[in-house]
Amino acid sequence: MENEMGTEHRTGMEKEAGKEMDQGRRFMRKNYAFFGGASALYALFYTFCLYRNASGITWPFFAAGTLVYFGLCMRRSGVLWNGKKDSVFYAAAIGLLGVSIFLTDNIYINSVTKAAIFLLAVSMMLHQYLDDRRWSLSGYLTVLGQALLETVACLACPVSDGNAWMKEREKEGKNAKVRYVILGILILCPLLVVILALLASADLVFRELFLHLFDYVEPLEVFAVCFMLATMFFASYSFVSMLNGGVLKAGCAQKKKQEPVLAITVTSVLAAVYLFFCGIQVAFLFLRQAGLPEGQSYASYARQGFFQLLVVCVINLGIVLVCLSCFRESRALKGILAVISLCTCCMAVSSAWRMLLYIGAYRLTFLRVLVLWALAVIGVLLVGILCSIFRPKFPLLRFMMAAVTVCYILLAFAKPDYWIARYNMAHVSRDAAGSVEELTEDYGDYLYLTELSADAVPVLASEGNYEFLCGRTDHMPRYFERMRKETEKTGVRTFNLSRYLAKRALERTPQP
Repeated sequence: MENEMGTEHRTGMEKEAGKEMDQGRRFMRKNYAFFGGASALYALFYTFCLYRNASGITWPFFAAGTLVYFGLCMRRSGVLWNGKKDSVFYAAAIGLLGVSIFLTDNIYINSVTKAAIFLLAVSMMLHQYLDDRRWSLSGYLTVLGQALLETVACLACPVSDGNAWMKEREKEGKNAKVRYVILGILILCPLLVVILALLASADLVFRELFLHLFDYVEPLEVFAVCFMLATMFFASYSFVSMLNGGVLKAGCAQKKKQEPVLAITVTSVLAAVYLFFCGIQVAFLFLRQAGLPEGQSYASYARQGFFQLLVVCVINLGIVLVCLSCFRESRALKGILAVISLCTCCMAVSSAWRMLLYIGAYRLTFLRVLVLWALAVIGVLLVGILCSIFRPKFPLLRFMMAAVTVCYILLAFAKPDYWIARYNMAHVSRDAAGSVEELTEDYGDYLYLTELSADAVPVLASEGNYEFLCGRTDHMPRYFERMRKETEKTGVRTFNLSRYLAKRALERTPQP
C-alpha cells in the first residue's frame, strides 16, 4: 500500500514537473524576441570585451554587463532582485573580481579569477531561481553539475525556439519572410566559399584582387570572432532557457541521512590519532619541551611537513562536511567531529608555523604564499563548521561560499608577485661576493625572480635593484626586455594597470 502511494506521489510530481517544463518552453518561445535579442547583444559585448584580451580594462565592464544581462532576463521572467537581497553579495563579488583582473598581470591569479566569476554568476542565478536555504555543500554541487548538464542539453533551444517563434509570427501575418531570409543566408555561406574558390582558381586577375582583401582582413580572426559570438549566444540563451524550464527543482530535494554509527566508527579512530599527533606538535614544535630524535635539529624538524599537513587539513575538512551532510544527528558524532575540527585547527597552525620558518630561511615564492592563504581559508571554514556542529540551523553553505569568496577577493587584489619581489629583495646581500654561510641566510635565487609577472617589475626595476640584478645573472636583462615588449603591446581594450606601472618603471632604467 505504501509503495503504491509512493508511486502515485512520484507520478504526480513528474506530471507537475512536466507541466512546468512545458510552460517554461512556451514562455521562452513567446518571448524569443527579447531573450534572443538580449543574448545576441550580450554575445557581441562579450566578444568585444574579451577577444584576445586576457587582463584588460574591459573586464570590469564585462562583469557589469553580465550582471545587467542576467538582471534583465530575471526581470522578464518575473524573478526580481528584491526577492533575495543577499544576491547583492554575489553581484558585488563579481564586480570586484572583474576589477581585480585589470589590476594584476599574474596569469595564475587571473585564470582562477575568471573561473570564480563564472561560478559566482551561475550560483547567483541558481540562488535567484531556486530555494537554496536548506542546501548542503553536496546538494549545491549536485545542482550546479545538473545545471551545467541541462544547459548543454538545451543548446538546441535557440534554434527550435526561434523557429517556433517565427512560425507563430507567420500565422499572425507578421514577418512571414524572415525565416526564409535566415535559411537563405545559411545556405549561401558555404556555397559562396566554394564559388569564390573556383573563381579565384579560374582567373588570375580575380585571384590577385581577392587575395588583396586579406591584407586587411585575416580569415582566421574572422572565424575566431564568429565562433566566440555563436558560442556565447548559444550558451547564454541555453542557460536562461534551462532556468526558466524548471528542470532543476528535483535536484533540491534533501536526501535521507544515514545511520551515524558508520561515521562514528571511522571518525573516532581518526580523532584518537589526531589527538596524539597534536600532542606531539604542542610538545616538540610549539613549546619545545621534549627532546628531538638524535641528530635532528629544531630548525630542520620545523622546516618540513607543511605540504603534508595541508593535505591532511583538506581531507579532514571533507570528512567533517560529509559527516554533517550525510549522517543523522548524533551527540557522539558531534563530539568527535568537534575534536577532529579542533585538531585540524592545530594542524593548520603547525603547517603555517613550519611554512613561516621555511620562508624565513628560503624566502617567498608564489606557491608558499598560496599555502599560507589556503591554511587561513581552512581556519575560517573550520570556525563555520564548529558553529554548524553545535547549531544545526547555522547556514554553513552560505558561510563557506562567502568566506571563500571574500578570502579570494583579498588574494586577487593583493598582487602577490609584488610582495614576493619586495620581500626577497629586502634579504639580498649587496656585497660583491659572499661565503657559503652567508648565502644560506641571504636571498640568491635570482632565476626565480625572472618568473614573476609585471606586478614585480616596479620593485625589480627600481633604482637600487635594476643594475644590481642585471649584474648578478644574464637572465635578468632578458626578463626586463621581455617585460618591455609585453608592456608595449597595450591598447585601449587591453590596458592593464600592472603592465602600465611596469612600463613606467622600465622607462626610468637605462635603455639597452
